[in-house]
Amino acid sequence: MNPKTYDTARDFNLDPTVCMLSGGEDYELLFTVHQDDFEKIRNHPKLSIIGHMTEDVNEQIMVTKSGQDIQLKAQGWDSIKE
Repeated sequence: MNPKTYDTARDFNLDPTVCMLSGGEDYELLFTVHQDDFEKIRNHPKLSIIGHMTEDVNEQIMVTKSGQDIQLKAQGWDSIKE
């Protein structure tokens, strides 16, 4: 994350990680692989590993690098609603 973006989020008392996940016009393709295939992709220079899936379909939690749990919820723009 750009340091200026991080600082701006903090200036507004916002969590920079939540802002990054919820806003902007930058997109990447998101996909999953079977856990057995993780070693095949873990060091690929064009892939960003962002997490893993759990068995609990109702658990939508992001664990930050500092170990904080953040409950995830859709917060993006809804073009049909507006």
